[in-house]
Amino acid sequence: MDEKRNVLVESARICRGAVKPLSDLNTGDYDALVIPGGFGAAKNLSDFAVKGADMTVDPDLEKIMTDFNSAGKPIGLCCISPTLAAKVFGSKVKVTVGKEEESEAYPSRGGSGRR
Repeated sequence: MDEKRNVLVESARICRGAVKPLSDLNTGDYDALVIPGGFGAAKNLSDFAVKGADMTVDPDLEKIMTDFNSAGKPIGLCCISPTLAAKVFGSKVKVTVGKEEESEAYPSRGGSGRR
């Protein structure tokens, strides 16, 4: 498959509506920020999928995360997206992605670590 795809076009197709770029987001209009996980967070919101620990975060998202944090507003992160907070905030935050041997510490997390 050699076709090129645009994340905004694909997002609009999936949600069946208009999608705005992150640069249009005004932190003051929202009470919290929730970032879903999955491959999109690792590929479209950052380059973690390609660069791993040497990743960079989309500059617009980095500003949004910093603004929400500065405003004292909660930031929810799912699946692989805590890696974004680790990169943006560094040692100022503690994040977990989880490992199978840690499953008992997080009994409601589900996934492959549960027996």
